[in-house]
Amino acid sequence: MILYALLLLPVPQAVSVQDDLDARIEAYEEVVKDKGRVPEAISHLDGLLQHYQKLADRRREIAEALEFDEGDPKALKKEDKELARQQERIVDAVWLAFDARSRKRARPPENVDLWRTAAVVLGRMGEEGAKYLWEAFEDKRFTKDVEFRAHIVRQIGSTRDWDQWKELVDLLDYKDELVIAAAAESLARFGEAPAKIRQESTKYLVKRLESYQNAALDGEDTTARRVYRTVREPMTRALSALTGQSFRDPLDWTKWWNNVGQKKDYWKED
Repeated sequence: MILYALLLLPVPQAVSVQDDLDARIEAYEEVVKDKGRVPEAISHLDGLLQHYQKLADRRREIAEALEFDEGDPKALKKEDKELARQQERIVDAVWLAFDARSRKRARPPENVDLWRTAAVVLGRMGEEGAKYLWEAFEDKRFTKDVEFRAHIVRQIGSTRDWDQWKELVDLLDYKDELVIAAAAESLARFGEAPAKIRQESTKYLVKRLESYQNAALDGEDTTARRVYRTVREPMTRALSALTGQSFRDPLDWTKWWNNVGQKKDYWKED
C-alpha cells in the first residue's frame, strides 16, 4: 500500500539551471547588502564562481561541437547565447560587492576582505570581469590604497583577456612601484597571447626595465633604487614568459631585443 501511495504522488520537477541561478543571485543580493554578513557574502561569491565556471565549461563544449559540425547548430548557438547572458548576470552580481550602497563609503576590515575576494572572482571571469576590475582600479575609494590597487591589477592578468595588454603596459610607467610590479605579473600570464601582443608587450617591458635600472644607478636617488628593486624581478619574469628567453641583466634584454626581438620571424604563431 505504501509503494502504491508513493506512485500516486506527483513527480517533483527538477530545478532548472535558470531557477538555480535566480535563487543564487537573489540570496547573494540579500546578504551582500548587509554590513554584518561578510562571511556569508564571500561564501556566496564562491558559489557564483562555480556556477559561472560550469556555464563556461558548457560553452566550450558547444564551441567544440560547432567546430566539428556536431549536433543542431541553430539550437547550440541559441543555447550558447543564453549561457552567455547568464554569465553576464553573474558578473554583474559579483560587482555588487563593490557597488552595494551599504559598502560604497565605509572601509572596515571586513569590507576589504569582501572586496579582495570579489576581485579574485572577477579575475576568473574573462573580459566581463576585466571591465569591472578596471572600474574598481579607478574607484576613488582606493586611490590611497596602493596594495589593493596592485591586487586588482594582478587579477586583470588572471582574466587571460589578451585585449587588456595595452592598459597593463601603460601601467609599467605608473607612479607606484607596487602597481608597476603587479602589471608585470599580469603580463607574465600572457605567454599564450597572440604573437603580436607578446612582441609589443616585450618592446615596452625591455624599454621600461632598462629605464628603471638606469635611474637606479644614480647613487643619490634612493627612491629610484627602491623602485628598481621592486619591479626588476616581476618584469624579468614577464619577459621570460613572453619570449621564452632568460636573462637577468636589463642590458642583456636590450641587446637581445635589438638583435632578435624586433625580427618578425621570431614572433610567428605556432
